[in-house]
Amino acid sequence: MMHADPSKARDFTALESLEGALDWWREAGVDADFLDEASGWLAEPEAENAVAAPPPPAPPPVARKTALERALEQPETAAPAITAEGLPDSLEKFREYWMTEPTLGEGALDRRVPPRGVAGARLMLLLPQPFEDDTDGLLTGGAAPFVAAMLRAMGVAEHETYVASALPAPMAMPDWAQVAAGGIGIVARHHIALVQPQRVLLFGRAQLALFDVPAERAREPLTLDCGGTSVALLAAPDLRNLARSALRRENFWNRWLDWTR
Repeated sequence: MMHADPSKARDFTALESLEGALDWWREAGVDADFLDEASGWLAEPEAENAVAAPPPPAPPPVARKTALERALEQPETAAPAITAEGLPDSLEKFREYWMTEPTLGEGALDRRVPPRGVAGARLMLLLPQPFEDDTDGLLTGGAAPFVAAMLRAMGVAEHETYVASALPAPMAMPDWAQVAAGGIGIVARHHIALVQPQRVLLFGRAQLALFDVPAERAREPLTLDCGGTSVALLAAPDLRNLARSALRRENFWNRWLDWTR
């Protein structure tokens, strides 16, 4: 697999400097501070002569086509490029399909990152797409310490998780409505059906468009029909947003406790 250019800033540089957001509030024990309003208590104490970590780089501008241009290229009545017929019937075959099927996305195949885990996982983590520095697998780059701390706080072991992404390779600012129209949502449901997890935790609420979930229901616990099986799903903010905001972490943590209680 092609490795990321080391000259480029990594996605989670600022996050790594906070040691997994202080190991997800010291594995959700919190330890101190009971103010009603979020403050700077989560910031790591500065050492002498410390230098502040730089903020994450802004994503490059992406030229977007207008709705009219898209409509002219592909009529609204056009069938999605991907359909349920012919999708792999096992996880082993699905991984091969994920890495080789051209209709799943544009770009070089060697930029794709496979899912990892086993069927029947206690928790399936569904990312929008791999991070640019996930060169050794999903969540192996700068996001790894943060997610590891989160799972420890949840009491979920790594071998009990299945990690997947909705897109096989990084894409700059995906238009999720357009991605869904291409049939990726069909693939995502089929993937979940093959995994048969006890629960699905989805990061990045924008990708709920793949499952036809309206925006007003994005913060509710959901039940997905995946191949005739009902699967519980909870949508969380994007991992970057969770890492940067103590208030978002607090809100998400309370929702997680309510969902799993």
